[in-house]
Amino acid sequence: MTQEHLPQAFGDLQVWVKDWALKCEEERFVRLHSVSHQELSDFYHAMLPRMPAILAHLSTCRLSALSAEDLTLFHLTCTMAETSHPMDLGWGATDFPGAYRWQAFQFATASQSSRAKLA
Repeated sequence: MTQEHLPQAFGDLQVWVKDWALKCEEERFVRLHSVSHQELSDFYHAMLPRMPAILAHLSTCRLSALSAEDLTLFHLTCTMAETSHPMDLGWGATDFPGAYRWQAFQFATASQSSRAKLA
């Protein structure tokens, strides 16, 4: 198994890559609902002060031509964006039992969605 790395300027965030640089929306959704509030808080507070520099760096890159390191940073940033709302909204939990059954959500890829429209 190869280790994904970040651009050198963001090496301080490397500790978060293994568990948080998730490649798709479904992985990020499951992560949000399966970690403790404290785990999410730790990730959030490590990432938040770095976001201006991360966004400035990624804004200089073409999405279609990201290096492996920049792609890892992009995935880490997507996870931050898609899991930050419990922190931003001051929730005391990452899940609310009874609000909805998050395990029942089904994700479709763009190709699955496109095929459905053709049928």
